[in-house]
Amino acid sequence: MAHYRIPKHISSELKINKALYLTDLGLLVGLLLFTFVMSNIVHSSLTFLFYGFMVVVAGLMIIRPATNPKKRIYEAIYYAIRRRKDTYTAIDYIVDGTDEYPEDGEKNNGDLQ
Repeated sequence: MAHYRIPKHISSELKINKALYLTDLGLLVGLLLFTFVMSNIVHSSLTFLFYGFMVVVAGLMIIRPATNPKKRIYEAIYYAIRRRKDTYTAIDYIVDGTDEYPEDGEKNNGDLQ
């Protein structure tokens, strides 16, 4: 009897191989189609350079950065373009729920847990 791996969450990504997910494959196919459509605009002597450039761009877009491993570079670029620049959002560093500033007699170790 065959054993199938059933995802625990509906939002989990489908892994094709060790480093490639289904969304990455979709992005690569989309960039491949975009490259073929745009290759008619590129001068014929620069076609191979254009293909090489698009391969590098595609490889860079699906990399997961070490600072945010759940997002890819193309998602970070999308959020950077999409964010509103006139909106200020405060970052709350208080994690344990204590007061932000210690009383006069208390010491602040700087421990954030």
